[in-house]
Amino acid sequence: MDAPWTSFIVQLILFLFVLESTSTFKPSGTCFFPERWEGTWFQSGVRQPILLEGPRLSTKGRCLSSDGDKFLMVDEKRACYRCVVIHEKHINVLQYKETYCHSREALPTLCALITGDALLYSMFRENALPIQCPFRGPFSFTYNTGHGECRSPVSSIETCTEDSKLLLSYQACPDVDASESAIEELQCLASWKEGSARYLVGKLHHTHVTSNEDRYRCFIYEKSSSSLDEMEEEVDFKVAQSGDATCNGLFSATEGSKTMILKKAPQTSKCRFPFWISNYNHWHTLDYSGTYSFHHRNSTLRITNSSGMDMKVVCMQQKQSTRDENVVVLVTHFTMGCQNGFICMSLYRRDSHILELQMGSQTKRKEDACNENHFDKNTLPYLTLVTTSPETRPCPYIGKFEVTNLLRVKQDQQTATNKFPSLPDTRYFDTNLYLRKSLRSVYQDLRSRRVKRVDDESDCDSDGFTNLVIGCVSYDTMEFRTDCAAPDLITTYSCHGRWEENGTNFLITTPISRSSHGARRYCFIYKEAPSGVLFSTSSDSCNRLVKPGVTGELIFNISSTGKCVETNSSCTTFAVNCWLCWSTLCCLVLRILIRS
Repeated sequence: MDAPWTSFIVQLILFLFVLESTSTFKPSGTCFFPERWEGTWFQSGVRQPILLEGPRLSTKGRCLSSDGDKFLMVDEKRACYRCVVIHEKHINVLQYKETYCHSREALPTLCALITGDALLYSMFRENALPIQCPFRGPFSFTYNTGHGECRSPVSSIETCTEDSKLLLSYQACPDVDASESAIEELQCLASWKEGSARYLVGKLHHTHVTSNEDRYRCFIYEKSSSSLDEMEEEVDFKVAQSGDATCNGLFSATEGSKTMILKKAPQTSKCRFPFWISNYNHWHTLDYSGTYSFHHRNSTLRITNSSGMDMKVVCMQQKQSTRDENVVVLVTHFTMGCQNGFICMSLYRRDSHILELQMGSQTKRKEDACNENHFDKNTLPYLTLVTTSPETRPCPYIGKFEVTNLLRVKQDQQTATNKFPSLPDTRYFDTNLYLRKSLRSVYQDLRSRRVKRVDDESDCDSDGFTNLVIGCVSYDTMEFRTDCAAPDLITTYSCHGRWEENGTNFLITTPISRSSHGARRYCFIYKEAPSGVLFSTSSDSCNRLVKPGVTGELIFNISSTGKCVETNSSCTTFAVNCWLCWSTLCCLVLRILIRS
C-alpha cells in the first residue's frame, strides 16, 4: 500500500477515536420505570399528556440508569442529561424534582445539584380509577377565599351514590366579597399521609370547567375532633384547597387558595320500610329491567336498572298507613348520582311476594314531598315488583275455556315505563327542573304510547291460541292450547297472586313452558262481561291505563266450555277445586287421567 494512503487511514482512525472519546453524548445503557407507572399523565403547564412507558418519560427523554427513586435521563434531542427524583404518593399521583440539563455526570453527582427549595412538580394520572373519599357527607361547611369567612347562609356537602364522589353546594354570603352560589362535584382520585398532614387529589366538575387545569385540585385536611376514626359521625374537618392543578403552597389545613371548615350535619329522623317488604331483600320489575334491594335494617332502598343507573332511597318519615299496614305512604330522601332531594312514595301489599309502588316527583324540602303538586295518587302510575322466587297461588276461573278475538299489539315505540331516566351528558343543571321533567316524562309516556293492533291469523302461531285450560293439570297453572296440527303447542303460565280494583282484576304470572318468551313475568288484566271474561296483558307493570279486551299487548276474550272433567262423581267436584283435595287418592288418579 502506498505511504500516503497508509498515513490517511491512520489519521482517520485517530480522528474517530478522539471524536468518540471527547463526545458528550453517549446513549449507552437503559433502565425501566415501574410498570405500575405506565400510562398517560397530566401536569399543570404541560399542554400535551405525558406518556410514561418502559424507559421513556416523554417530556424528559430516556432513562439510562437509576438508584431507588433517582433516575438519570438523557434528552436525545438536546444531547444533555439530568437527574429526576420521582416519588410515588399514590398509584395515581407522582411528584418529582429535577436538575437543569447538563453534560453527562455520574448519577449521584447530578442529583446532588437538586436543592431543598427546588420546585416540586405533580403529575396526575389521566383516566384514573377513583377511590373512596376519605370523608363522607352530609356536612355543613363555611369557606374562605381570602375575602372573609362565608358563614351564613351555610354551605353543604352531600354524599353521592358512588363513594368516590361528593357534591359541594356553595352559598353566597351578602357580607363577603367574591362569595357566590355554585355547585361542584368532587371525584376523589388519590389520598396519602405525609407526616401529620393528609392529602387528597380530586377532579372538580362544574359549569366553569374547560380543561384539566380547571379540574384537578389538591387538598390538605385534618380532623378537628379527638376521634381516631374519620368515618365516625362526630368527626369534623379543616380543609385547604390549592388554587391550581398542583399541590404547591399547601402546608397546612388552614392555609390555601380556599379553606373550609366541615361539620357533620345532624342526623334527621329515619323510619323503616314495612316489615312485609323486609321479608325479601331483593325485588324485581316484571321485565327484570330494575332491581330493588333493601338494606341497613330496612331503612334504605337501592334501585338499579339495566342501564346501570343507581338510586339510593332512605326512609325518612311515615305519613300514613292503613290499619293492616298493607298500604303505607312514606317521605323518602333519594340520591341519584350526585343529585338528591325528597320523594313521596306509596307502597301497596298485593301478596306476600308482590308489591306495587307509586313515586312522586322530587322536591328540595321534605315538607313538600307529599303535597298534591308532587304526589297525586290519581295520576301516578303503579310499578309492580315481584320477589326473585315468588310462591304460586291458585289461578282464577278453574276449567276449560274457548279463546276468541285474539289480538297481538305491536308497539311503534318502546316506552320508558317505570325506568329511571339516564343522566344527561352535562353534569350540572337545575336539579329540581331536570328530575321533575324526567319523572313526569315517564308518566306521560304511559299516556301517549301509540300502539298498532295486529290480527293473529295463523292458527299454529305460538300466540294463535284457541283454548285455555286453567287449574286442571295443576291448581296454579294456565295452559294456552291450539286446535291446529301441532297439539303439543302449549304455553303454560304459573300464577303467583291476584287482586281486584273497582271491578278490574290483576294477575301476576310467569311463563314456564318451552315456548315462553324469556325470563320475565306478565300481568294479566281481566274483567268480567256478559259475553265472558275480557283479558289483556302487560309485560312491564300492571298498567292501569290498559282496558281489558280493548288495549294491551295480548288481547283476548274467554268463555267457559266446561269443567276440567265432565263427570258427576264427588271426586270430580273436588277436582274443580283441586287444591282442596289434591292429596286424596281419588284426585291422584284423576291427575294421572287428566295428564294422559
